[in-house]
Amino acid sequence: MIAFLKEENKDLLSILLYTSLKMSFSKVALLNGERIEGNVSVRRKTLDVLLETDSGLIGIEVNSSNQKYIRARNFAFFSDMVSHYVGTGQVYDEVTQFLQLNFTSGIHKDPKECRIYKMQDDDQLLFVQNAFIYEVNIDRIVRFWYDENEEKIQEYKYIIMLGLPLEELEKLYSKTKDRLVKKYMEELERVNEDPKFREYLTKEQDEEKIRNTLIMEAKAEGEEQTKIEIAKWMISKKMDRKDILEATGLTEKEIHKLSKYPAL
Repeated sequence: MIAFLKEENKDLLSILLYTSLKMSFSKVALLNGERIEGNVSVRRKTLDVLLETDSGLIGIEVNSSNQKYIRARNFAFFSDMVSHYVGTGQVYDEVTQFLQLNFTSGIHKDPKECRIYKMQDDDQLLFVQNAFIYEVNIDRIVRFWYDENEEKIQEYKYIIMLGLPLEELEKLYSKTKDRLVKKYMEELERVNEDPKFREYLTKEQDEEKIRNTLIMEAKAEGEEQTKIEIAKWMISKKMDRKDILEATGLTEKEIHKLSKYPAL
């Protein structure tokens, strides 16, 4: 996401917002630019972005997975954004639009490219008129590229490029000849090669935090499906089977069935 946060790349940010939200803005300003400034530049695995537009505030969250805690985490950020804005104002604002734009991977079974969540009752009567969460299904949209769906590629090319490696980005540019795709590709290459950038979290630290969160959820809820999902994730990371047994509470036979490992 760093490529979108530079002043000279506002055209990239604007087209990404338009493709995702189907809205155009005459003003887009980054409110938390200090997160990418300082003596050391930081390349985050997920980068929270807060934008001020002529219509209101937009928070952007990039989720590399769709674990059970993700939506609760994103909603907490969204609530904090609204609460902070209203708390510092003079009125209970019902005009300013509050939007959260979530780019989420791992929503494999959802047939929709984007879902819009609203606070409303069972008669679809809105409780508030100015707060919405947009969840963009990155995996489904990127799938259009690999399925060679030309119509959808043209519609979603600015989201598709978020999920492609550099070699596929080059193919996307060759197909579309789009200058913004080329600009994004060149910026991404520059960032990846810049020695000034360092990882905010190492891969190991990131996986450890995810593992600890999943274990906590399994112990707290004890739901069978949650246990199975956690076990599958731990198996995929080749974690010790005794740790899997302890974290999930599944039996040795159940772990053996999931992993096809020799029984303990």
